[in-house]
Amino acid sequence: MKITLEFEDLDEAEHYLKGSDYFEALNYFKTWIRSEWKHGDYEQYQFEMLDKIYEQFNDTLNHYKIDL
Repeated sequence: MKITLEFEDLDEAEHYLKGSDYFEALNYFKTWIRSEWKHGDYEQYQFEMLDKIYEQFNDTLNHYKIDL
């Protein structure tokens, strides 16, 4: 399959050309939150906050149909 994208200028194209960088950054953040939740040395309220952040992060990814 061949897909052609056309852009008016380089600034517009950069958002699309950096897609793999965005994906890697999101994946890193998701992995980091999960690792901190599993292995971090936090107080109970901090774990609860990490859990809320992780849940909201996943809800946002799901809303935009992003599958890491």
